Amino acid sequence: MTVCIAAICENSQVVGASDRMLTAGDIQFEPERSKLRQLTGSIVAMTAGDSDIQDEILQNVYRDIQARITAEPTNWWKVEDVAELHRKYYNKALLTRAENAYLSPLGLTYDTFITRQNELDSALIRDISKELLNYPALGVSTIFAGKDEYGAHIYEADNGDIRCHNSVGFAAIGAGSWHAMSQMMFAGHTRYKPLPETLLLTYAAKRHAEVAPGVGTGTDMVYHGARLGSILIVGDHVLKKLDDIYKTSRKQIRAASTRAEKRIKSYVEELGKTAANQNQEGAPAGEDGPPPPKNTETG
Repeated sequence: MTVCIAAICENSQVVGASDRMLTAGDIQFEPERSKLRQLTGSIVAMTAGDSDIQDEILQNVYRDIQARITAEPTNWWKVEDVAELHRKYYNKALLTRAENAYLSPLGLTYDTFITRQNELDSALIRDISKELLNYPALGVSTIFAGKDEYGAHIYEADNGDIRCHNSVGFAAIGAGSWHAMSQMMFAGHTRYKPLPETLLLTYAAKRHAEVAPGVGTGTDMVYHGARLGSILIVGDHVLKKLDDIYKTSRKQIRAASTRAEKRIKSYVEELGKTAANQNQEGAPAGEDGPPPPKNTETG
């Protein structure tokens, strides 16, 4: 359980935020460990779901990224291609677990299951194929955010499904995702909003998501500037200032709500007085007498 949020703003800048809650199997804890993983000078990953599985997948992703950077240092990785790497290694991790569950006990691997199908009973093949296809998803989601030579991008890898959020301009994953998304939508965020507004809104969305079960109170943020390769992990002094501004704005909102509640209470009381002066026909008493009788003549 967690929350991770990314948003694009003016001049193709990117802001991201996450909590520090980690999940390992059925255990949740909040260590002093950031879930923001810088993969290149321009791309960061933010993870949700089982941390052990994420580590397994992202280690492979990072290895492939670094190998190409070493071989082709001027060939900048595209955000979409990094998301596709995650899909590749997610599918590999899923297949390995399905193979261990249903094929290894029979002395088979996925390759031998394919090549030896002529030797196997057709009902067994059908049953095993069904189990392999229905093996449960691993329950991991990742946001890949940053820039490449084509601009700012946000991709979400939800298990093996990849979605692009460039047009919307923001995305969130984890248990607190809907709370965070509602904050972004209510504020009317677009990818053309100013950086200061986006920075505060992203922080507020993370704080808003803390009401969801399993979302931690620790906060990490990342910022990618207008220049390619300018990722910056937001320092504690900036987070402290953001928190002060956020708390001040929350106090102002609560004060405005209190004033509004007093005004609506007065209005409701007026409505109650008006309703008490209604006669049976619905016309206010004392207004030029009762309404005329209804015409009951027929034909």
